[in-house]
Amino acid sequence: MSQEKFWILLSKKLANEATLPDLKELEQLIQQHPEWQHAVQNIEDVWTSRSANDFMEAEDAFMLHQQRMREMNIDLGDGIVVVEKGNTKRIRWYWAAAAAAIIGGFFLFNSMTGLRGGEESGRGIAREVNEISTRPGSKSKIELPDGSIVWLNAGSKLTYDKNFGKDLREVTLTGEGYFDVMKMKEKPFIIHTSSINIKVLGTVFNVKAYPEDKHTETSLIRGSVEVTIKNRPNDKIILSPSEKLVVENDAIVKKGKVAESKYNTSAAAIKTLMSVNKLKYSPADSTVAETEWIKNRLVFRDESLAELAVRMERWYDVSIDITDEGLQQKRVTGIFENETIDQALGALKIFIPFKYEQTGNKIIIHR
Repeated sequence: MSQEKFWILLSKKLANEATLPDLKELEQLIQQHPEWQHAVQNIEDVWTSRSANDFMEAEDAFMLHQQRMREMNIDLGDGIVVVEKGNTKRIRWYWAAAAAAIIGGFFLFNSMTGLRGGEESGRGIAREVNEISTRPGSKSKIELPDGSIVWLNAGSKLTYDKNFGKDLREVTLTGEGYFDVMKMKEKPFIIHTSSINIKVLGTVFNVKAYPEDKHTETSLIRGSVEVTIKNRPNDKIILSPSEKLVVENDAIVKKGKVAESKYNTSAAAIKTLMSVNKLKYSPADSTVAETEWIKNRLVFRDESLAELAVRMERWYDVSIDITDEGLQQKRVTGIFENETIDQALGALKIFIPFKYEQTGNKIIIHR
């Protein structure tokens, strides 16, 4: 019933038909189901960017989606639209409901049921898993059931069991997340990534763990964290405030064995594929580059153009191909905040002469 009520209240809010009690009830439902927050963000993004033509197709789209949801035994309810056909308000209701259902319906279905292929327990019962993800070009802020706050960067995913916080506080991160963890001494907070596990009690830190990147990074702002690298489980790395752990992603466990590094394949060398460094704070404003993304600022300091291109792909939801190896290795420093992709490329061209062509979201950079 709570899911059906959620659709009704959200549709009312989008159509500017919600009363103050409606809005309070919607807020309470979202607080009870924090995994819904990302769906709400996506739905509201679509709603604010709609065009006039969207209203003409909304009714058909909603009816089609409603039928598909019923085929999955999820009834959105016929009470969502209650005014006479042809009425302007009815069309607006249909579009609000369609936006909510089409964009968020399958997300909520997956996150609420938690039925995932390959995630069955030893007794053959599927785990109930919440999954929150951000698409390229977007970010999301989530409040977990224990009160901890997580910001997810573009192209990232956070998953956790439905019983999170009852006995354990464990999450799995793919991509980048900024964590402000609620202190619970009796229930450590554990983050799993593809190459490291992080154990904390209560602290603020950033984890960058994109599987396609060369490194996994843990940057500690305050508090203390214990990091275990998966290919050396007996070693515990304790980070102090303003320290950053960098682990090479090429030396991770694959099918129970240590994968060979493309830089050095000896076992002794694999043992050294990590480093602890001091975070570098800006003398101008005492900020640290690793966490500025939560303020919508893309900060890069002495990075190669190839490394920056990977981050810009996620930031702007584009694909960038640098065809010249010399250009790939050029080093750049700067900040992008409100710049469009064209403005960002134009700024880079001032320091590194290059040309580029863009077709849709694909960009080719060359000399």
